[in-house]
Amino acid sequence: MAVGFKPGGAFPFLGLAADELLDTHASLQDIWGRAALEIRERVSAERTPARRFRILQGALLSRLVPRPELHPAVLSALDYFRRNPSRPIVGNVAREVGLSNRRFIDVFNFQVGVKPKLFLRIQRFQRVLQKVHLLPVVDWGQLALEQGYFDQSHLIRDFVAFSGLSPADYLRRLRDFRNNGTDPIKFNHLPLAG
Repeated sequence: MAVGFKPGGAFPFLGLAADELLDTHASLQDIWGRAALEIRERVSAERTPARRFRILQGALLSRLVPRPELHPAVLSALDYFRRNPSRPIVGNVAREVGLSNRRFIDVFNFQVGVKPKLFLRIQRFQRVLQKVHLLPVVDWGQLALEQGYFDQSHLIRDFVAFSGLSPADYLRRLRDFRNNGTDPIKFNHLPLAG
């Protein structure tokens, strides 16, 4: 079982700043201690997925901080980034929410787990992946421009950074997976799942 949080969504459950987990692989036991082992044992003992999900949901809700609130600047920024995905300028967003650039970056990083520019890069890469899966033939140069990259080489650098594969390798593996049912494509750890 796995839990995926929306950007900023893990903050109320973790009991620590989201940025403390950046670029790390931590088990739930590292964060929740012995309680994580107990939850794992209870989930493993259940036979049906519905009961397993109820146990996990109960565990998460029991950890929920009363009145979990994201900083208003973070809420505004996430909403702005959703509405305006192509090349938002972090400095403009900081001014719009009434914070200095440094303070905005610190608050966003603390609650979301990554700095705003990295968040935007990840979101852009995820949009590229969604498009790639829908297109019968991929024109990487055109896709790069449509998604706000300066050029195709800019897209390729991000693609390799986030997936560990070149776009051509990714397409080859994707085709193999679809045609043969071979092992799915494995990515480097992304700090967010949008």
